[in-house]
Amino acid sequence: MILILSLINVGGVKLAHAFDPVLAHLAEPFCREADTLLDLRACVQNSTRPGRCVACYFALQAASAERALARLCPLRNWLETHIEVVASDETARPLEAFPLQLTDAEDLETYCRRTMAEFHENRAYGTGGINLAFRYKQSAAA
Repeated sequence: MILILSLINVGGVKLAHAFDPVLAHLAEPFCREADTLLDLRACVQNSTRPGRCVACYFALQAASAERALARLCPLRNWLETHIEVVASDETARPLEAFPLQLTDAEDLETYCRRTMAEFHENRAYGTGGINLAFRYKQSAAA
């Protein structure tokens, strides 16, 4: 826990600065998941691998005791605010972006399958293939 809290004080990008209070809130109840928390912090600080951030959320959810599940709400809210799912065609041309919604998702595989099914059932694009990926919302503006 001390290592995580000391990393929080290191300067970083604006996205990471907004994430620091969320991470600090998780340090004590998830002290046995320090590697996951550090991985999550590194991804946010470097604005890389948003999918890994989502995977870390589900890893923490799976590792949490029932009483600690409520502690993940700020993390879930932060992820849903800063990460989105983007659909693109086979040439990587963005087709659509939609919000990350982690509520009621048991694990990463279930979330991804649900998202793919929703896309398959309720979308029609004239393209040979569609790719779904996570991205930081600020990356969309760049």
